[in-house]
Amino acid sequence: MKRSLALILIILFIFLSCGTKTENDKELHTASLLIETNSPETEIKDSLPYGLDFDGETINISVRGDNNTMIEFFAEESGDIVEDAVYRRNSVVEERLNIKINVIEGKPWEQYDQTVTAIRASINAGDNMFDLIAGWSARIPILAAEGLFMNLHELPYLKATEPWWNKSIVSELTIGDKLNFIAGDINLTCLERCVIIYENNKIREDYNLPNIYDTVFDGKWTLEYLNNLVKDIHHDLNGDGVMNENDFYGALWDTVNQADAFLQSSNIRMIKKDSDNIPYFEIEYEKLSALVDRIYDFFFNNEGVYAADYSAKNGDYTAMFKNNQGYLTSGYLGHASEVYRDFETEYSIIPFPKYDDLQEKYLTRVQDGLSLLCVPLDCTKLEAVGAFMEAAACESYKNVTPVYFDIAMKVKYARDEISTKMLDIIRDGINLPFASIYNESIGSPWFVMRSLMTAKSNNFASWYETNRPRIETAIEKLVEQMLEAG
Repeated sequence: MKRSLALILIILFIFLSCGTKTENDKELHTASLLIETNSPETEIKDSLPYGLDFDGETINISVRGDNNTMIEFFAEESGDIVEDAVYRRNSVVEERLNIKINVIEGKPWEQYDQTVTAIRASINAGDNMFDLIAGWSARIPILAAEGLFMNLHELPYLKATEPWWNKSIVSELTIGDKLNFIAGDINLTCLERCVIIYENNKIREDYNLPNIYDTVFDGKWTLEYLNNLVKDIHHDLNGDGVMNENDFYGALWDTVNQADAFLQSSNIRMIKKDSDNIPYFEIEYEKLSALVDRIYDFFFNNEGVYAADYSAKNGDYTAMFKNNQGYLTSGYLGHASEVYRDFETEYSIIPFPKYDDLQEKYLTRVQDGLSLLCVPLDCTKLEAVGAFMEAAACESYKNVTPVYFDIAMKVKYARDEISTKMLDIIRDGINLPFASIYNESIGSPWFVMRSLMTAKSNNFASWYETNRPRIETAIEKLVEQMLEAG
């Protein structure tokens, strides 16, 4: 297997060398690093016992039917380096464990409630339709509240402490001693749904703006710095006296999904746990109230900011950024390959700012489009499923994430070498608190920012008094149901 892996990586190395001269140098360097990382002397291994054989058992996996989620488990050799890496991972794990992977395509996110209904019906009927579910994080937690998933801490072979599983999810989503969901390197969505900031390098040079990278490295990249940086960057391009989507701004921002990201980047806490690891609602009231005021001022009192509400269709801020109408914009890491792949202007990638310079590190929101893995309570293939999850996660850690992150992102789409260091900061800061994952099952407290900003309000006190009783009741009910599920 090691020889095969080395051969694959050498082929990849040769394939990548066909780029342009500038890209070629980076690709050769990155590919050689990848080969070194997976040399026999440094190879990371999982703890699965040698010789596991599940006699051709089929693992039926329910996957949300969107392109970016389907590729997490279903991929064919296509020449795309990421898809090919997932295909090879699946092949290696299938051969190693003597299993077959069968992906069952669910509905896309707009109709995913239909898939939730089908999963619920299947588990309640005990028909064993699904062995593993890669569910949409915005919706699938509702079934955990109904006690339909097993405790992953009891799943054979799964070791949640390994580096290929996201520690934030494991810690935050364990209730008492029960863990219903897990995610990590096995999920590409954990990376591509990271919320980040893109910087237009040409505009930085034209305006002789400071180097944000230096500010990030100095620990001074904060909300206050961001607000001051862009306030004087605005221009009425068509001279009609009205600033709108036809004009130029220091920052282009979505007041919905991208507004949520300020909660994670500022390390807002809404849920605490008692000595028995049971969550309860205790919001950081003063800090969150102050954050709401800051973001309100940023969106609506800063002339250098274009605040877009996609539900109101007041301008496509990504199109504006591609048209060089903005210096900074918020977006997903996946936008580098999905939206800005053909963007000719050089750009940089930076993390969301800290709440203030006292905050220890930069923190990253993963938008609720990521996949969460869970095992149905009626699953009869626990050993095979647990072994598959652990083997596939480890294989992804070694050979899928490096391809996506180090080659596809850092070389193909990230536009300069220091951006690669920014990507490391972004990835290391992934922050997935309980309230953000179970948000729609506990009264949607994590939508506080988008709710207020789309209403153009900073009346946090009113929001809190209106929503607090409902949220507290929902959390208590969720915990009670999950503990009763056994």
